[in-house]
Amino acid sequence: MASEPTTPVRVPKAAATYTPSTQDPDLRSQINTVLLRDGHISKIQESLLHALHASPTNWPTLIQSHALTLLRSGDPSISTFPALMSRVLEDIRKDSIAARSSGGDEDGGKMNGTGKKNGGKEKESLALPKGVVDEGVRVTRECLELVCEVGE
Repeated sequence: MASEPTTPVRVPKAAATYTPSTQDPDLRSQINTVLLRDGHISKIQESLLHALHASPTNWPTLIQSHALTLLRSGDPSISTFPALMSRVLEDIRKDSIAARSSGGDEDGGKMNGTGKKNGGKEKESLALPKGVVDEGVRVTRECLELVCEVGE
């Protein structure tokens, strides 16, 4: 006799091989609903916020400074808040890709001697610090293990 699942959402083993085009939207919706209902999203968010503020890179302030610099630059393509957000996210994405390809470390991928000069100062990487990413993955995995059961 099969025992009842101990978690609310059953995930087929084949889900590990899903691509964005083959993801099951109903399964994804079920998982998201349980994560929201049981407070796991808040736990993930609080964990990420704590990790960001505990990181020596001071990433939130770095992003704020970058956004202010963009606003003050006079760039005509940044005339609205959505345009500013798109540009900041694009810059973060670029630095994240560069950090991954250069084997970035704890400080967001910036290695000694690789910073870009900007008026005599190194341009800090806007990539999310690796420690923050690792913490986010760890907490998210814990939450998913509590709400999902992988079938056989």
